[in-house]
Amino acid sequence: MLVIGYSASSAAGQILQHLQRAGEATVKDLATLLGVSTTAARDHLIHLQAEGLVSVRAERHGPGRPRLVYTLSDEARSRFPKQYDRLITGLLRELIALEGADKVEVLLERVSRRLAEEYADRMAGTEVSERLNELRRLLEQRGVPAEVAEGGDGIRLFACPFYDVAQDHPEVCSMERQMIEYALGEKLALESTIREGAHTCRFVLRSVDIPLTPVAPARTADHVGARDEG
Repeated sequence: MLVIGYSASSAAGQILQHLQRAGEATVKDLATLLGVSTTAARDHLIHLQAEGLVSVRAERHGPGRPRLVYTLSDEARSRFPKQYDRLITGLLRELIALEGADKVEVLLERVSRRLAEEYADRMAGTEVSERLNELRRLLEQRGVPAEVAEGGDGIRLFACPFYDVAQDHPEVCSMERQMIEYALGEKLALESTIREGAHTCRFVLRSVDIPLTPVAPARTADHVGARDEG
C-alpha cells in the first residue's frame, strides 16, 4: 500500500501515517517509532518538509530553546486517500454552486442517506459497539483510518473524506455525520473537525437530536469586554 507515494512500511510512510493518527510528534517520538537515531529521524523529516508534506512549529515551555513539533501539512492532508471518488466531490461542488445555500442542507441530507446505504447493508451486530467496530473496518477499507472510542461511545476519523470541499463548505461535515448516523442507527454529535484544525473528526453518541453543524459555546458576559527533543 502506498501513502502519498511512499510505501506504508517505509520510514516516510510510517511518519506520515503516525502524524495522521497522532496529530503531531517530536523528533524523539518519531525516532522511537522508527527505531532509529534522532539524527536519522530528522533527516527523514527534512525530506518530507522539502516535499511540502510536513509542517513544523516551535513550542516554548519555560526557559531555554523551544522544541520543534511536526504535523501534516495541508498539502499532505489533501493528498491522503479519500473515502469517496473525486467525481462525488466534484458533484458536491457543483450542487453547492448551482442550488445555493438555502437548498444545500436538503441536498446533502439526501446524499448522506444514499452514501449510508452501502454501509448499512453491511453492518453486523446488534450492539452499538459492534456496529461501530464494523463501521471502522468499512471506513478503513475505503482509505479513511478510524478508531472507536475506548468507551465505545463514538468514533474518530483521522482523515477527512471531503477535506478540499469542506474548507469552503462546512455543510459537508454535517453530511458526513448524518451518513454515519444512518449507517449506525444512532444520533451523533460532531465534537471536533479536521476542517477546524483538530487532527481528527470526532463523533460521539447522543440520545437526542442535535444541530447539523458544530456550535461554538456561547460567550458569557464575564468573557466579553526551537529545539528538537533528542
